[in-house]
Amino acid sequence: MKVDLKNFPFLVIDVASFYLALLVSLVIRLGPNFTFEIFSNHVGPFSLVLVGWILVFFVAGFYDIRNFSKRLDYLKIFIVAILISAALSATYFYISSPTGESISPKTILILFVVSFAIIDYLAREVLFKHYLQSKSLQNVLLIGKGKDVEELVNYLIEHPQLGYKVRLWIKEYRREDFDKLIRENGLDVLVIPASLSQNKEIASKIYREMLSGVEVIGFSEFYENIFGKVSIDELEENWFLERLKPKNDFYLLLKRILDMILAILILIITLPLWVLIVLGIKMSSKGLVMFLGKRAGFKEQEFTPYKFRTMDVGTGDTIIESKGDEFGVVEKDPRVFGFGKFLRKVRLDELPQVINVIKGELVFVGPRADFVDFYKFLKGKIPYYQIRTIVRPGLTGWAQVHNSYGSTVEGTKERLAYDIYYIKNRSFALDLIIVLRTLKTILMFSGV
Repeated sequence: MKVDLKNFPFLVIDVASFYLALLVSLVIRLGPNFTFEIFSNHVGPFSLVLVGWILVFFVAGFYDIRNFSKRLDYLKIFIVAILISAALSATYFYISSPTGESISPKTILILFVVSFAIIDYLAREVLFKHYLQSKSLQNVLLIGKGKDVEELVNYLIEHPQLGYKVRLWIKEYRREDFDKLIRENGLDVLVIPASLSQNKEIASKIYREMLSGVEVIGFSEFYENIFGKVSIDELEENWFLERLKPKNDFYLLLKRILDMILAILILIITLPLWVLIVLGIKMSSKGLVMFLGKRAGFKEQEFTPYKFRTMDVGTGDTIIESKGDEFGVVEKDPRVFGFGKFLRKVRLDELPQVINVIKGELVFVGPRADFVDFYKFLKGKIPYYQIRTIVRPGLTGWAQVHNSYGSTVEGTKERLAYDIYYIKNRSFALDLIIVLRTLKTILMFSGV
């Protein structure tokens, strides 16, 4: 997963706003008694708190400029992130109880939180508007047609903060117009489909444009960089042979060890909570405490994941319904009882699956495992769907943190695009990002 340097200035702004807010809060609180010696005494304790604030902001998605277009959601999550950071800071200062300063950090915390919220939000708005200035955008020529190309064009138009402006979109390549279009439109980036690069004559023209300073990038790579998923339209057997390389044994071994350690720790720590959950389920609904349903796992092997039951008995049998050329998944009377809704909201219904992790049937991060019948149906409807099973399924995954669960065939194609991206790019860094974004979903009950 590539790091976009366009996001780095927001980190700089957050750090600068943090210390400026500390300075402002001390000046307001002390007035004429303020000295820079007092400020320096507060820098130490607050610097430790800064690490927690940055982590919360990262989990909230504030270092991904793609999220900034959803202004209302962005403001809501900004407020929630500030409140969570403030709570963590208050807890830290209460436990550490630093002494020796003219004023305890606990005393100025409220002033600091308010000052930071105002300063940081305004500074971020200024930077965001800078990204919207047309003079800072790169002119892009897109060649190709299809659903994924249209999706990319519309997304770039709606998200100018990414730094790209769709200057031209050519659905059908015409050789005679190519050189003229590039010269007359001041293009910076040329995005081409794989089919064009395989043509020797066209490849020669594109190479000359690269020498003149135009950035040339394959559509598949550009699409992945923008969306964090692969282009289904570009997939073919050669794509997988060229891009899906075996992971080294060290990654797989260390991932297994870490999964085992974490699963055992979670099992030990949460066992008392299991008793309360069992009582809650028994008081809310009749039937077994656990929901058991066969899933398709690693290399299509069937296994049974353990989950706390959240639906009334007899309402969770999955069936497949078709209407003409449209196919989807529906459930018989999918009523979730009240306590079950809570368990699902905070993901506590999935706690028993740590047993599956210990057994090696699941990992913490990987593609979501399908019900066996559902998997067989989708494998027959969606090309390359079986590729998901070359890695072990996970409790959470890249598709889940992008709210792509696949309740229809079309929706499942979207989920497959995220799953293949994960399989192609999986690493400890990407696994950590997925875990942090999952925590965001659990703690904030929403996404930016």
